[in-house]
Amino acid sequence: MVVKLLSFLLFLLVWGSSFGQRFQQFKPTSVAIRSKGGFLIAHRANMAHLPKNNTYAFEVELVQQDVSDNKWADIYKKPLRGISFQYQEFGNKDVLGQGYSVFAHTSFPLFQGPKFGFLDLRMGTGIGWVTKMYDTELNPKNSAIGSHLNGYVNFTLQWQKYFRYWNFGTGIEFGHYSNCAMKVPNLGLNVPSLMFNIGYNFEERQVYEKDLGEVEDENSIEQQQYRYRMSDQFRIFIIGSAKQNEARFNPPKSRPVIAIQGLYSLNVGRRWKVDFALDGIFNGGNQYHLDSSAYSVGETIQFGVFVGASIHFYKAEFHTGIGAYFRSPVHPFGFVYNRLGFRYHFTDKFSGILGIKSHLAIADYLEIGIGYKLWSKEKRQ
Repeated sequence: MVVKLLSFLLFLLVWGSSFGQRFQQFKPTSVAIRSKGGFLIAHRANMAHLPKNNTYAFEVELVQQDVSDNKWADIYKKPLRGISFQYQEFGNKDVLGQGYSVFAHTSFPLFQGPKFGFLDLRMGTGIGWVTKMYDTELNPKNSAIGSHLNGYVNFTLQWQKYFRYWNFGTGIEFGHYSNCAMKVPNLGLNVPSLMFNIGYNFEERQVYEKDLGEVEDENSIEQQQYRYRMSDQFRIFIIGSAKQNEARFNPPKSRPVIAIQGLYSLNVGRRWKVDFALDGIFNGGNQYHLDSSAYSVGETIQFGVFVGASIHFYKAEFHTGIGAYFRSPVHPFGFVYNRLGFRYHFTDKFSGILGIKSHLAIADYLEIGIGYKLWSKEKRQ
């Protein structure tokens, strides 16, 4: 039940980051069908038996272009946001079954022109359902996925050509299913693919053209909101989660994770900030990472410093970076950790955070939390 609740909260947060602004009424400007072919990566030695046949998938995508007159649409050159529904074959029906996912996404134009078309980077995340999970008796060969319900992440580099009513395109993509160590095993399923699509336009996609004669009103509501989002800020985040350790002798059990983070974000451009953080963490998984004995609570409290970068769009921000513990008596995966995730501004004061804390390629736990802004300083862009 805890895993399902956290996964649902994850979906709501990311859904809000994609649709919570400028798309109060989602009205698709195009619909497309995507066909994909690829393969399953055996990124661990104990996954070598899982890839059997090539993978394939089908996706139905609904998107809307932001053509409104606002600062973010200008910065990101009229991006697309949408929602997709996907059916995935992993190439091993007996052990892995199939995957079903629904995910929200944003497409950022990297290059565009009337004749060339559009080269986009699409980033999406949501929830996925894997039909066959690990079971000690019924499915012991599934060493990758320990739960039916998982998070799903999708990155796509795509070229699209638009005509009046129709569009088509191709690209390469990477899909990942994982429950973020909330239930073991959690090696995850990584699927790179080649993609082809054909779509129908309800409205023809617009090419971005900068109006050189336009003078922005610095006192407009749009400008004020943008300056606030990109201001230097100091926030406090309270983070909670749950994780399971890999079973050695005893059955795996979910352990609580509680953390507090002080985060200072320094503006360094129209889209980017540099993040500096101080982390205090109690990780119940570390307390019981040895089946034979348990450490005390004090021994499993960790303190670390973190530095990273965040790219901002509308009310959301995508963040990543690296940190190191300066106090960690128990550290099963070493002193260095990294993060990848989203933050979302619900109001001027309150923010949400959702991401993965890991040690290189080993997921530690899913971070879900709420933040409060203590201080900010606006800068002119």
